[in-house]
Amino acid sequence: MKLNKTALIATLATLSLSAISAQATIMEASSKGELAKVVYSCEGKKTLDVIFVNTSKDSFAIINQVDEMIPLEIVKSASGANYKAINKDYTYELHTKGNKAELIGDGQVIIGGCVTE
Repeated sequence: MKLNKTALIATLATLSLSAISAQATIMEASSKGELAKVVYSCEGKKTLDVIFVNTSKDSFAIINQVDEMIPLEIVKSASGANYKAINKDYTYELHTKGNKAELIGDGQVIIGGCVTE
């Protein structure tokens, strides 16, 4: 089932990358969910592009790192929203709260100080 979930998320991300503008945009993917692309401005003049996929049952985030689209699934969090890589070969975590975000890899901040309007 996880392979199917990963394939579905990657397909949605590919389609949405060409369809969604560079600013935060929400579009209806179906009657059961929505897609949103958010572009964060981060420290060191870096950007972090994230596609959020929200369905009636689950929430996901898709990031582009090491020239790959990497799907992450939401995990329980006391504050904000935290996402963890679905593929166990990756250690990426995305932590978001309000308009702020940071990307973690191997327990270290890879891209930090990210904000969006």
